[in-house]
Amino acid sequence: MRIILFKGQSQYGSLRLHADQLAAALTELGHDAVIVDLTAPDADAALKASFNPRPDAFFAFGGVGAEIKANGASLYDVLGCVYATMHVDNPVHHIGRLATPIGKHVAFFLDRSHVEFVRAWPGGAGLAAAVHLPPGANELPEPADTTDAAFAGRDIGLLFTGTYRGAPATPWRGQPDGPVKSIMEETARRMAADARLPILKALRAALKSVLKAELTPDLLGKFAPVLHQPQLYAEAFHRNAVIETLGAGAVPLSVYGIGWAPLVERFPSFTWGGEGSFEQTLGLLRRARLVLNINNGFVDGGHERVLTAMCGGAAVISDANPWYAEAFTPEELATYSWTDLSALPGRIEALLADEAALADRARAGAAKALSEHTWRARAATIVETIRSVQ
Repeated sequence: MRIILFKGQSQYGSLRLHADQLAAALTELGHDAVIVDLTAPDADAALKASFNPRPDAFFAFGGVGAEIKANGASLYDVLGCVYATMHVDNPVHHIGRLATPIGKHVAFFLDRSHVEFVRAWPGGAGLAAAVHLPPGANELPEPADTTDAAFAGRDIGLLFTGTYRGAPATPWRGQPDGPVKSIMEETARRMAADARLPILKALRAALKSVLKAELTPDLLGKFAPVLHQPQLYAEAFHRNAVIETLGAGAVPLSVYGIGWAPLVERFPSFTWGGEGSFEQTLGLLRRARLVLNINNGFVDGGHERVLTAMCGGAAVISDANPWYAEAFTPEELATYSWTDLSALPGRIEALLADEAALADRARAGAAKALSEHTWRARAATIVETIRSVQ
């Protein structure tokens, strides 16, 4: 199969690295994988050159390139091929791209609740397939050394990489009073109160509470363009809650990413290493003993941070969800609960205090991730799904 993979803009370069590693995995499986960088000066020429021989499919992360047209029609329809994409964020952040009319439009989602949303949303009716598929782990060329001696030499106790968004924003509060504003407020409140509540269920409950109304496809279609607001609120609320808890508990934490400078001033136990890049993160993971994960918008799915950290030989602690419980044993992945967040500092302290047990957990997690959660494994599913809609 000939697959053209798009590269686009990406914070920290994570999605660009995903494309590189997925392309390598497809090549290993015997497919013709070609990368076209849509941010490059020669992008137009590279794209046109990729048409010969005709591709079976185009693939992108985050819906990049979905809007490309030829002679007023979708490029992919003109070529008669599949356009497949993996959305690494909640679908409410990608409503426009998901609604782009493409005959053979395949969308992969990292979370099962995301699939549930697009199947309920009228705009998702144009998708040829909506499939749950967690990301693959990004890896360095050489496997991580998971021996006890190597683990003892790791010099970062607890690591978190990602953006600190600050206190959650409430843009809907600036709107005139009325049912829509009340429903947005109630949706955000419910999601903040229950970190495992997906936005579809929160909106459904808010409508019943505010209007005594059911969530119909028509109403969901009308609310969809503004649902990113309560979703962003919930994501920022929960990340902030974890960080505040760790800071108040004086938990030593090494952080890399955007927005952390004010937190480091407030919490002396935090160390900020700069904004960094995703490729740098792969090196940091091999220095870390324990990696913290905070799921942003993933209530029933997996984040690449967990899988990549495991392949890097680090132990991982993440907020629990049903998919993690199915994919990993407690000996492979440590978890914490949103209903008992105050216990998290002590949980982290206990994990770091028992180095032998933590090294065992890191080895077990690495073995599982390398056997089941690589881009090679994901590539096989992607190809199978593309074939099913050709």
